[in-house]
Amino acid sequence: MLRAYSNGIKIEEVEGGLLVRQGAEAYVARNWRLTPPVEKLIETAFRSGLECMIRDDHPRQNARWPNPRGVVYLAFSPGPGVQWSLAIDTFRAGKADYGHAVFNGKYHEQFVAAGISFVFEGRNKTAGHLVVTREDVIPTLEALSGFDHSVLALNRSAHDGAGFTTEYVIQREILTNWDQMPWSSRYDVVQDEYPVDGGLTSRRIDILARDRVTGDWLIIELKRAEAKPEAVRQVADYLLALGKQDKFAHGRLDGVLVAERISSAVRTLAKVEGVAAYEVSWPLNLVRAV
Repeated sequence: MLRAYSNGIKIEEVEGGLLVRQGAEAYVARNWRLTPPVEKLIETAFRSGLECMIRDDHPRQNARWPNPRGVVYLAFSPGPGVQWSLAIDTFRAGKADYGHAVFNGKYHEQFVAAGISFVFEGRNKTAGHLVVTREDVIPTLEALSGFDHSVLALNRSAHDGAGFTTEYVIQREILTNWDQMPWSSRYDVVQDEYPVDGGLTSRRIDILARDRVTGDWLIIELKRAEAKPEAVRQVADYLLALGKQDKFAHGRLDGVLVAERISSAVRTLAKVEGVAAYEVSWPLNLVRAV
């Protein structure tokens, strides 16, 4: 079975799953089939403006065709150069249907404004990516047709409100005004929402930067309101995880925590872990705390 869509994407049932072709690139979504619910999912995503299924960095090159191993998910985004919008990695062969969907956490404000039901991913119960039940996937996709997808881009438009309403607003302000940051004289931004573990549901570093001369690495973790000691441990865990990867074998790894309030307990732990800490205030003023 082969389906060709008006945006140029072709999806074919092959041994082991669905072969998704977009231009010269392709990958296999393992164990998926072109059942009626899946076709409706794909068509609804395309109608809602999520017409891209292969982005610049997902799937990773070693998972793309002709490697038949592929990936477990179907994912959609507005374009190849932005972050993913929607990912589903649960195809239920017995029901010929898929399970819940995960939407990018940068839609959070728009989900709340639209009254869309969701829970945060289990690995982060108060922030992060947005999980929608199977029954609500299609209505949520239809609502996304009116969303501002620019929140998925690296260079997002400035926040037009007052105060840091979410961590993403802090992130956006820092990225937009990077040349004013205390690290800009050494570091260039590599990526925001950098996946630590790989895959679409990976733990993600808010901002990853690299020294343009020495090749040293800097990870920046952002917290709205008051940072808890767990935030320092999170930075330390990220540094440990990256240190085990070949890509980060050359160059020093340093971590920074940015929050509106840094308590004395967090300052003490940050000193022990060797993590720098800054307090940030609106509109964008950073003061070194550790």
